[in-house]
Amino acid sequence: MKSGLTIASPTWSASSEIRTWLAFIFLGGSLLFFSRSFTNYFVCYDYEFLGRMDLSTARQYLTHTWGYGNEYRPLLAYSYTLDGAVSGYNPIGYHLTNTVLHTANALLVGLLAEVCGVPAAAALFVSLILLLNPVAHESVLWIAGRPVVLSAFFVLLSAYSFLKAARPGHGSFKWWVAMYMSFVAGLLAYEGAAVLPLLVVLLLVFLPGSHPRWCFVHVAILFLVLAAYMLAWNWFFGFRITRFPVESSILGALGSLGNAITQSLHGSLRLIIAPVYVVIIAAVLRQQEGRKSALLSLGWFVIGYLPFFIVRGYADRFAYLSSVGTAFLLASGLLALYQSKFKTLGLAMAAGLLAFYAIGMQNRITLWKEAGAIAFQIPREIKALVPHLQPGITLVVLNVPDMHTHAYVYLTGLERAIALQYPGATFQIRRQLDQQAPVGPVFDYSTGHIREISRENQR
Repeated sequence: MKSGLTIASPTWSASSEIRTWLAFIFLGGSLLFFSRSFTNYFVCYDYEFLGRMDLSTARQYLTHTWGYGNEYRPLLAYSYTLDGAVSGYNPIGYHLTNTVLHTANALLVGLLAEVCGVPAAAALFVSLILLLNPVAHESVLWIAGRPVVLSAFFVLLSAYSFLKAARPGHGSFKWWVAMYMSFVAGLLAYEGAAVLPLLVVLLLVFLPGSHPRWCFVHVAILFLVLAAYMLAWNWFFGFRITRFPVESSILGALGSLGNAITQSLHGSLRLIIAPVYVVIIAAVLRQQEGRKSALLSLGWFVIGYLPFFIVRGYADRFAYLSSVGTAFLLASGLLALYQSKFKTLGLAMAAGLLAFYAIGMQNRITLWKEAGAIAFQIPREIKALVPHLQPGITLVVLNVPDMHTHAYVYLTGLERAIALQYPGATFQIRRQLDQQAPVGPVFDYSTGHIREISRENQR
């Protein structure tokens, strides 16, 4: 397989006008595909900013943590502010923003592949895999998952700008400016954007041919910007990495990485789809250029996952940027099959894989929709049972689900969600019953509904 890992002119000579129309068609198809998710209700961390974000409150995050740990994300705060100004307490605007960002990321990945010399059809397939891969569900379908999607947009834009700037005679200055601005914006949206300089180095290593000396000068500047950011970040948080438990086991970190890889290869642990992945990867590894593509994909995956090696456990959103490597690997393998004597098999596998991913993502949309319905229902049923609260009262709410399969419900955010039903009221929420502490009403979530119970029934 000729993976075409070289900074070259695009292999598709379509005019910029046609490309623009194709991008709009891609966006329209994406919006239609994800449209069922636009009404998914707020869950979990969503309540931390819902109804609280405006220009004045967003400004405070220029000098304060975002709130879940050592997280400096002022640009993220302004993105939610804009959503709130347009959408208010309606989730549609928030979900629409997430979907547009995800679609832009898919398009950027395709452009990155094409600038590297990948044929246009294969580059489009890279975009489609990233768009549909169910591992993206937590970042895209969960409003509070936006930090990953937003920062990935700036990381991909910065990497694309670097490749464009590295091509002489293509207005290099504006592309260098775009690269630096995107990198800084990514750092202000999410700490994971810190991997950008390493990704640029990876591209330089795997793109054959000589590179102008000034390319390495800009790489050095990227690392200087990163060093300044890391110093300022550590100073801002008193040189503490995080307030959450840090993964101290190398085996634990590698286990999370392995989990991320298998999750990004959606369904890879199922017998029905595992052989397909084996055939695709074998097709990549058969030829020298394919092995280079596999190493590039693995390198991208590992670098994209670096910020999460210190995090205990795994969440699907951790693999969002890394899954770019997965998309490139799968597209490379399917292209290799198509260019071999197994052309029909390659086409069938490509169509089947896209269908499998599309069904998987639609199933995830259904799960998040159901989780949102539960989150919507619980506070309103409590309000119906107790229309008014005495000041300073403590409510006990038992058996509220943290998760609904793969989707969050009320791992956090329950108190804020109930508070929205009682504007101005002062109260506390407990999720366990303390027999010694005085409490007010006691609620239990069972059989899909909230019911009020007495303390005696809990003894």
